[in-house]
Amino acid sequence: MHIEFLVEEYSTEVTLKIIVPKIIGDNHSFLIHNFQNKDRLLKKLPERMNAYAKFVPEDWRIVVVVDQDRDDCLELKKFLCDASSVVTQQKGNIVLHRIAVEELESWFLGDISAICAEYKKIPISLCQQKGFRNPDTIKGGTWEQLDRILKKYGYETGLQKIDFAQKVAPYMDVENNQSKSFQVFRNGLKSIIS
Repeated sequence: MHIEFLVEEYSTEVTLKIIVPKIIGDNHSFLIHNFQNKDRLLKKLPERMNAYAKFVPEDWRIVVVVDQDRDDCLELKKFLCDASSVVTQQKGNIVLHRIAVEELESWFLGDISAICAEYKKIPISLCQQKGFRNPDTIKGGTWEQLDRILKKYGYETGLQKIDFAQKVAPYMDVENNQSKSFQVFRNGLKSIIS
């Protein structure tokens, strides 16, 4: 099976290149298409799905991953489903839409151990604090929260998204992540290859 990923930014691409094989194993191929930003991905999604509807083979799956940001989750999901309906109508249920709540950084905050493996000054006890038991509920931006944590523990440059993804994603335990949106992503990915 082959999976086409459509993502909004490079840090998501970097992260998926590292964690997807941990989820689906080595028997499947995948390719990640980075649209550079969310607006561009959403704008080009209907056109891309029309193209897929014309040629996609039976053993392909399509996964769209976007950040929720401050969008209404239900409205965003509806837009993604509507944009993909041409593929679903012609090829069946081969498209998976996943929303990182509130942003991709919540997936990292769902695995404090992975962060601590690279950033040794950050205490592992952070994961026991109330706000980090379900990182998808962090208000005011998970990017901003992660940036504050890094600076608080002496990493003066704060969060450099791509560098952070390259360093932390290899340590991520895909089976033990506290982010509900990550769990939904992981489980959905497993379901489309089974």
